[in-house]
Amino acid sequence: MERVFIDTDLLIVGGGTAGCLAAWEARQVGGPDLRITILEKAYIRHSGSLAAGQNALNMYLNQGTPEDFVCYARYDLCGGPVREDILLSVAREVNETVALMEREGLPIKKRPDGRYLNRGKWNVEVNGALLKPITARMAEKAGARIFNRVYVTNLFKQEGRCVGAVGFGVRDGRFYVVRARAVLLTAGGCAGIYRPNNAGDAHHRIWYVPFNTGASYAMAKRLGCKMVGFECRFIPIRTKDTVAPTGTLAIGMGAPMINALGKQFMKENPRWVEWGGHSAPTPIRVQAFLVETAEHRGPCYMDTTRGDPHRVAEIKEQYVDMSPSLVLYWAANDIDPSKEPVEIDVSGPYIVGAHAAMAGVWVPKEDRMTTVAGLFVAGDALGGAPSRFISGSWTDGRIAARYAVEYLRGVEPPELDPDEVRRQEEIAFAPLARYQEAAESESTPRPGIRPREMEERMQKIMDEYAGGRTRWYWINETHLQIARKKINHLRRDQLQYLVAEDLHELQLAWDVINRLDVCQLVIEHLLYRKETRWPGYANRSDCPERNDAEFDCFVCSVWDPETDELTMMKEPYVQLVPGDRMKQSI
Repeated sequence: MERVFIDTDLLIVGGGTAGCLAAWEARQVGGPDLRITILEKAYIRHSGSLAAGQNALNMYLNQGTPEDFVCYARYDLCGGPVREDILLSVAREVNETVALMEREGLPIKKRPDGRYLNRGKWNVEVNGALLKPITARMAEKAGARIFNRVYVTNLFKQEGRCVGAVGFGVRDGRFYVVRARAVLLTAGGCAGIYRPNNAGDAHHRIWYVPFNTGASYAMAKRLGCKMVGFECRFIPIRTKDTVAPTGTLAIGMGAPMINALGKQFMKENPRWVEWGGHSAPTPIRVQAFLVETAEHRGPCYMDTTRGDPHRVAEIKEQYVDMSPSLVLYWAANDIDPSKEPVEIDVSGPYIVGAHAAMAGVWVPKEDRMTTVAGLFVAGDALGGAPSRFISGSWTDGRIAARYAVEYLRGVEPPELDPDEVRRQEEIAFAPLARYQEAAESESTPRPGIRPREMEERMQKIMDEYAGGRTRWYWINETHLQIARKKINHLRRDQLQYLVAEDLHELQLAWDVINRLDVCQLVIEHLLYRKETRWPGYANRSDCPERNDAEFDCFVCSVWDPETDELTMMKEPYVQLVPGDRMKQSI
C-alpha cells in the first residue's frame, strides 16, 4: 500500500461539531504558523451528528447562571454524578460561542425585541439546515489542512505519550501516518451496538447518527486511557418509526405525553409528579413510558392536539430543519398532527457523552487532557459531563484546543517507530488481506465473516443479554455474564475471520471492530455498578434500588492489552455547586 506521511503540530481526529471549532480556536490562540490537521472519515461539510441539521441549540443560558445550568444537568441525570468542573467551564462560554456562530451565518430565530427565541429554559431555536456547512467553514477559515475520507484506525503512542494516528483512505486505499505534537480526539459517540428498532434496509433509521460507531471510545481504550460512565446509556423517546426527536413537540409546541386512554400520566400519576411531572429527569420520563406500556396503557403519544395551536401549525417547518423524513411520513400516511396525536416509542440504547448521558474518556482535570499525555478530548468523546449538546460541544472544542496549544508549546514528538508503523499498517488492512488471500485459495470454500454478519450477531447479543429494547432495558448479573462471554467470543475468537472485499467493506469492518470494543466497556461497566441509579436507562432486576453508599461516584476502567481485561475503579463525585442534587435550580 502507498503511504502518506503527515507531520503536524495539532492533529484533530474527527471533523464534526467539536473538531471544527477546535481548529478555529487553535488558530486564534496558536497563531499563523501553527500546523493544524484534521482527519475526517467522511466529507467535513456533511458529516457527523449535525449532517441533517438541527432546529434548536439545546444548551444556551436564557435565564440563570452557569451554576444554575449545572444544577439542571445533574438533576436531569437523577442527581448525578456529573463533572461539575467541566460543565461550569462550558456554561461560562456557551453564549459567547453561540453569538460567534451567528456572526458566521447561523440563522437564529429572534423575538420582535431582538432577543433570541427561546424554547424552554436552556434552548434557542435556529434554522439549522446548513448548520454543519457553517461549522465546517470555521475549520476551513482557520486554514486547517483537512483530509477527508480518511478512516483513523488507531492512535499512536510512544514514550508514554500520544504522538499521532494511523488510518486508511476509504477512496484511495492509501495508508496515512500522522505524527503530531498534540492530538485532539473528537470522533463522536456510538450508535449501532444494540439491535435497532427498524430492520433490513431501514436499520440506519435511528436517532443518533449511525456512522458514529464508537471510534473515540475504542481508540482511547486501546491506547490505555481511563474510561468513564459506559453504564449510563442514553435511551431516548422518539416518534414512532421515523425516530425523530420529540423535544420539538414537548418544549416547542407544549404537547404533553399521553397514554392510549388520553391520560397525561406524567401529570396525573403521583409517582411521576413527585419527580416533577413533565419536568422529570430524562431517565424518569423513559421509565414512565415503559411502565405505561408494561401495564397495557399503550401505545403512548405526544398530544399535539393539546399544544399551542399557533405553534402546532409550525411543526412541519421545524422538522424540515432537522428530520425531514417525519414530514414525508406524515404526508405519505395522510397524518395531520394538529388533529391527531403523534405516536412515540423508545429507541437506542446509545453511548454518548454530550447528550443526556455521560460515557466517554476520563480527564483528571479541567484541561481536557486524558490519562495518556498529549491526548485531549472534546464533544461526545469527553465523559462525565452530560447535557452539552451542540453548542456545548462547540464550546468544548474551543476550550480543549486552547489547552492543547498550551501543551504542545513545550513538547516535540519522537521519531515514529518504523516497526510499529508496519504493524499498524498490517492491522488496518487485515480484513482486506484475509479476503484476498481466501479468494485466491482454491481450498477455501468461503472467504470468512462479512461485517454485516458480525454486526447483526453483536446487536442480537447486546439486545437480548445486555439490556436492549426487546428486554425493555432490564439487566441482571446472569444476563450480563452471558453477554460478556458471547461478546468476548466475537472479539477474541471470531475477529480473526472478519473479511472485507473492498475499501468500503473495510470501513464497515472497522466499524464492527470499534463497536465490539465499546460493547466490552458497556458490559463491564453495567456489571460493576450494582444498583439502579438511572431507572429507564438501565433497570437491574437483581439490584433494583439506588445505592449511594457504594456508588455515588463515577465508575471508571482501564484496559490491559496483555489480558484483554478491564480494571474497574471508582472516582469520587466532587460537588462544586451547592444545593439539593435532586432538584432543579430554576
